[in-house]
Amino acid sequence: MITIDTTNMCSHLQRKLFEEDGIYHSLWIAVQDDPELTAVVRSRQLHIYRNGQKVLVLAGKSAPKVIREDSICELLQIERIKWMEQRFNNALADIKDDSAALLKAIKEDVAELSKYYGSELWKLDFAADEAGNLPPDLKRGVLSEDGIWNLLSDYRDIQKKKL
Repeated sequence: MITIDTTNMCSHLQRKLFEEDGIYHSLWIAVQDDPELTAVVRSRQLHIYRNGQKVLVLAGKSAPKVIREDSICELLQIERIKWMEQRFNNALADIKDDSAALLKAIKEDVAELSKYYGSELWKLDFAADEAGNLPPDLKRGVLSEDGIWNLLSDYRDIQKKKL
């Protein structure tokens, strides 16, 4: 079990790592279970090493930085797609309801999806899907260009109607 000093860790990163619904939580569990991996907090970020060589840097608000290819980096991509897929499906279900309370509830999910869609991470995930590099049983509607675009467009249209 890895113990790290979280005193200087970004609060956003702490939530992403340690809360069960955080985007990096499964990654944190994997780091805990792999004796070859170590982690250190530097400059408010989490630096992950395999056998003393840096492989990944996680930050609170910016995208993860892959230093070298490693199985933990592949897990990062799969977990990110799962996390985004969950938000995508929640938002799709709630936007159909069109109630003000539900629209307010999905505001954060829509913001995350909007930031993800068109980002370099989304493009990498989309390319991995197109190349057949993702597990076949992985749900990935979030990688559908039309799916996210339609959701974001519907959300904006509903927001305009509410004004």
